[in-house]
Amino acid sequence: MKKTPALCLLGAVVLCLAGVPADSAQEVDVEKALSRGDAAFEKSEYKEAIVAYFEAAALSTKPENLSRAYFGLSLSYFYQRDMAESVKWMRKISLVDPLKRISEDSYPKPFVDLFNQVMAEARAKGTPVAAPDQKSGTPPGKTEPEKTETGVPPVKGGISKEDIAPAGRPAEAPKLRVVEAPVKGMPLGGRLELSVHYSSWTLDPVTALLEDSLNEELGGAIQDEINDELNSRYPGLVPGPFTSDMKFDSEGANYGIELRYYVRGRLGTFSLGVSFEQTNIKFTLAGTARQEFTNGGAAVAEARAAVETKPFSTNISFRWEMGRPTARVKPYFVFGFGFAPLQGTFDFNYTATYTLGPFSDTIQDAQSKTFPELSEDLEFEIPDFLFIVQLHFGLKIEIIGGLFIQGEAGFWNGLILRGGLGYRF
Repeated sequence: MKKTPALCLLGAVVLCLAGVPADSAQEVDVEKALSRGDAAFEKSEYKEAIVAYFEAAALSTKPENLSRAYFGLSLSYFYQRDMAESVKWMRKISLVDPLKRISEDSYPKPFVDLFNQVMAEARAKGTPVAAPDQKSGTPPGKTEPEKTETGVPPVKGGISKEDIAPAGRPAEAPKLRVVEAPVKGMPLGGRLELSVHYSSWTLDPVTALLEDSLNEELGGAIQDEINDELNSRYPGLVPGPFTSDMKFDSEGANYGIELRYYVRGRLGTFSLGVSFEQTNIKFTLAGTARQEFTNGGAAVAEARAAVETKPFSTNISFRWEMGRPTARVKPYFVFGFGFAPLQGTFDFNYTATYTLGPFSDTIQDAQSKTFPELSEDLEFEIPDFLFIVQLHFGLKIEIIGGLFIQGEAGFWNGLILRGGLGYRF
């Protein structure tokens, strides 16, 4: 809302009668406007931030507050891809705060490069600086603002009609070398993020692929071994019904390193990642099997089988972080896929006791097979490669200066829990 001269004068009179300096009260309004601008910027509401910073710039007479307001305007216009306006407000910063420095740790590199170039040009031209005790408005006894050797009026608070454009020159900022980089549709400067993680499964990745086949393979192997061994010892045995009660279990662990690229730098929320994973997968099948014979005898076996594989996989993933870019706590979503060579071993052993009335005899055996050998015994061929699908939801918490911890839960060819530590450069 614009304040008319009459209202401003009335406010100043009231403040003076109340014993409060008008300038001090005005700077309180400036601080409030700056806070509103900062809050809007944090929410990426750049238009609202511009309004608030503009109000602060129009009211303030202090160089430090003017510097904050001008910088907020420059940065907000930068994120709106209006490079000319961004440069214009950078030039105003050079008038009130020529020693101001910013870092790539906090702002996009193109913005930092542009800011440094504008400030360097201003220093090279000898840009004047407003003294802290200077006030806004035309000095007493003068009808026009003072001119410097560069043709730019000294900034004494408020915003000049020319918006700091030198006399006889347009307000549009000159085209600079670095202005061409951050144009619409192009990145604001990428950042890399490196992390390490450890995972465990509650449901292993290829259970559905092996469970039924392992039950069938182990059960058939035990039945054949029992019948062959007992027939060699007691010729003429005729096998009857065969039953088994085998329980399937699994365990899995995964650890790896991941490199992610954020197109928009530290404030980016979308990233592309490549990870290299070492995975340990183990399936076990254990329980009892019973082979009955027509002569009234029976053999009861305790059996155990294990399939173990340790594939090394390469994965590509896409991650979207939610919430404000500068927030320390960010939920995120990950989708990805990968490939891993599937090689491993199959081992089983059993101990069976054959009984017929008071008579009993014990037999046992153990075998070990590679995946190719196991494929020859099964009705299908175990694939040479494992295709991995990744779908995670996670939460990352920044500890300090780009260092963060993260946790994930989701699907990685099975249910998975994952924790990690990372750093965004």
